[in-house]
Amino acid sequence: MEFNFSPSSRVLLGGSRSLVSSPAVAPVVESLLAAGCSLSVGCSAGADALALGAVLACGAAARLSVFAAGSAAGAGFWSGSAFAAVSEAAALGARVSWCAGGALSLPLRARLLRRSLAALSGCALAVFFQPGPGSLAVAAAAAARGLPVVAFAPSAPAALASCAGAWSPCSFCGLSAWCWSSAQVSLF
Repeated sequence: MEFNFSPSSRVLLGGSRSLVSSPAVAPVVESLLAAGCSLSVGCSAGADALALGAVLACGAAARLSVFAAGSAAGAGFWSGSAFAAVSEAAALGARVSWCAGGALSLPLRARLLRRSLAALSGCALAVFFQPGPGSLAVAAAAAARGLPVVAFAPSAPAALASCAGAWSPCSFCGLSAWCWSSAQVSLF
């Protein structure tokens, strides 16, 4: 699979909330920034926090959009969030969409999904690190919109719900990854 995106492209980065480290996050962030892309990320611990940290380490907060499920005052955040990293990114010039998942009265799971779908809006590509069920729901939304979807995982992730296709090995930013290949429906 070939990835074509312009320097003005926005790329969603996400993945597992339990991811402690990944050798792919920093090189992917660095490659995308070097290509001139802007990045969108959520507010959770794990993949979101690793991506946030990698962008900030590159001094590129101005090219980062963070979508938070809680408020700037910390309301609505939970123990598995990256509130401190989100606050730091905001202080360094990142654009933060607070309460991007909707009203704080909504259940956390619903706010996280809505936040991730808001982060996906306007993106040309979605990249996930060790995606779990929540990330795969967002990946399915990306694939349904015709966007390329890339996953970094030791084996092919689970199939995307309601999306005909399969994961195929690929190379992305010079690293081994999995790319979702949508099945083409024959019209004749």
